[in-house]
Amino acid sequence: MANIDRAATAASSAIRRTLERLRSLAAISALITLVVGAATFATGWWVFHGTTSWLVIGGVLCAAPVVAAAIAWVLVRATVRLSDQLLPDVRTLMGQSTEASSMFIDYDSGQALGMQARSFRQLRSEVTTRKAQLPALYVCTRAITSVPGLAAMAIIGTVVMGGFGTILLLVGLFR
Repeated sequence: MANIDRAATAASSAIRRTLERLRSLAAISALITLVVGAATFATGWWVFHGTTSWLVIGGVLCAAPVVAAAIAWVLVRATVRLSDQLLPDVRTLMGQSTEASSMFIDYDSGQALGMQARSFRQLRSEVTTRKAQLPALYVCTRAITSVPGLAAMAIIGTVVMGGFGTILLLVGLFR
């Protein structure tokens, strides 16, 4: 029982640290995406003289990465608030089966698996079937597996949007 408590504490601490890092990533990507999106939209507004077509097309083009970054930030921010309830859920899951325990601890090395990405997909599928019983763990694993993809979409969209904004700026300056 003491081994389960120690492993559950280590795993929940690792998951909390991962959530904190994701919160920083999501906040930074949301801020950068918002700035680049606003600059690109303003540049397009200037180049296209405020036409309705730019309002619609440019609005969708510039808003998509911002929306992805905002969803990631809101998801991880709400999840961090629930991370205090994570330890009892981890203890419950680890106490139910050795298969669940193997998702949190590597018995060969004794190290917690909380920081290894390969364990989160397996953990999410295990916890999804028990989301009513383990709500905090379900929400945390959902955020850990969803936020990196949303942040990647936001970052890639920002790069594309920034490149397009640069082209628009050059067109506007040299016409």
